[in-house]
Amino acid sequence: MEGISSQSISNCKEVVMEDQRELVFHDTVPIEEENLQQARETAIKQKAIVLDFFKSYPNDRFTPYEVYEFFMRYEGDILLTSVRRCITNLTKEGRLIKCQWSESKDGAYGKINRTWRYNQDYIRPLNPK
Repeated sequence: MEGISSQSISNCKEVVMEDQRELVFHDTVPIEEENLQQARETAIKQKAIVLDFFKSYPNDRFTPYEVYEFFMRYEGDILLTSVRRCITNLTKEGRLIKCQWSESKDGAYGKINRTWRYNQDYIRPLNPK
């Protein structure tokens, strides 16, 4: 998986909050207000990085754990739950497609895992909700 470089990740455009219309950071733990904004910004950046990863491999399909492993190996700290959150949000937006069960892969813990791929036919809505 050498198609994505740390340079392309560093230069990745931030997803504009106005275009989000969704909760990018799920505030499930008590965080003080000043730290909450930082957590939201981090979540937006992570989402953009995960999207860039899938764009770099538009014909491949990946489990959340494979995406997580890539970032741990080449880019540093990210939580598996953060990768899953990004994939879920990107799927809701239509940017990623959840593949059929027949395209599942064996996971890291001996369980079958669903896969996702980049939606090459994605068209950005003219008037996001």
